[in-house]
Amino acid sequence: SVTIKNIEYSIVQKAFEEGWIQPRYIKNRSGKKVVIVGSGPAGLAAADQLNQMGHSVTVLEREDEIGGLLYYGIPNMKLDKRTVDRRINILREEGIEFKVNMNVGVNVDALDLEKEYDAVVLCVGSTIPRSLPVPGADLNGVHMAMDFLTANQKDLAIDVNGRLANRWCDEVISAEGKNVVVIGGGDTGTDCIGTALRHFCKSMVNLELLPKSPDSRNEVENPWPLYPKIYKVDYGREES
Repeated sequence: SVTIKNIEYSIVQKAFEEGWIQPRYIKNRSGKKVVIVGSGPAGLAAADQLNQMGHSVTVLEREDEIGGLLYYGIPNMKLDKRTVDRRINILREEGIEFKVNMNVGVNVDALDLEKEYDAVVLCVGSTIPRSLPVPGADLNGVHMAMDFLTANQKDLAIDVNGRLANRWCDEVISAEGKNVVVIGGGDTGTDCIGTALRHFCKSMVNLELLPKSPDSRNEVENPWPLYPKIYKVDYGREES
């Protein structure tokens, strides 16, 4: 099979190890100021491109760390936060300004941004979950995936020596010793499974709406180079 992700990852890791990836300093500035609301994947990509065009870029993030979903949504075992910080530090050295605890519409006036900057780019994600319209969905012990994952990520931090350190976050949702049911079989469901297992949950059940995918590709209905619709087992389910 084509392992593009693995190849790209190996290339960029080798590039960092060899010092080939260096900040690209901007020689000529346009004189235009751009503010980007949101520091997730979209916000960082937009900031990088606009900065390379010569504009002065400021990124606003409502949380206390830069990275959005990359930092507080994806668990550490799937994405090391030092990898995120490594890239952000390069963007910062290239001239991008990052500001945290800036919640536009709450402690930052959107109208002020329009006055101060030449352009405003909205790169915000949705933190409003889609609940199930079923009896019991509002009972205690029922949690939305991102609430669970974000609280867990906030409870953990990487110290200067690269070790995980607990922040003892008051918002943490513990699965320790509990019988856990994860509804949804996608990437987010896998992350919830992996996180609950690391909490030492008592048992784990994963419910998926769709039928099981075939073990091999249907060359008529799903030919190459279309994305293969086959049954796969991600890290969370392998561990369970």
